[in-house]
Amino acid sequence: MSSRFIDLGRTIENDIPSDPENMIPKITYTDHKSGKERMKEYFPGITGSDLPKGLGWAVEELTLSTHSGSHLDAPYHYHPTMEGGERAWTIDEVPLEWCMGPGVKLDLGPTLSLTSS
Repeated sequence: MSSRFIDLGRTIENDIPSDPENMIPKITYTDHKSGKERMKEYFPGITGSDLPKGLGWAVEELTLSTHSGSHLDAPYHYHPTMEGGERAWTIDEVPLEWCMGPGVKLDLGPTLSLTSS
């Protein structure tokens, strides 16, 4: 039987609904024109004529939590200990093998669909 990978990831987007509401990701966009002003913080004395076509860096600043977007909660998220008092694993200690294998994908978008793999 052949295998296939299903990417369950979601792109981080500005104001995408998540739970709870205070954890909704926020992206602040700075365009090239505004970026020129921000570059002055890094290079005192710089002027628009010093930059190609007077434009600076375009930058996206993200405010988010570890709960934003697609993620796997580490045991440590729930409690500092597990399995009889053992120190709970942080996300970098969760075996990658736990994230791969046969599964069922539930798409709870506008129409409900079930995919088995």
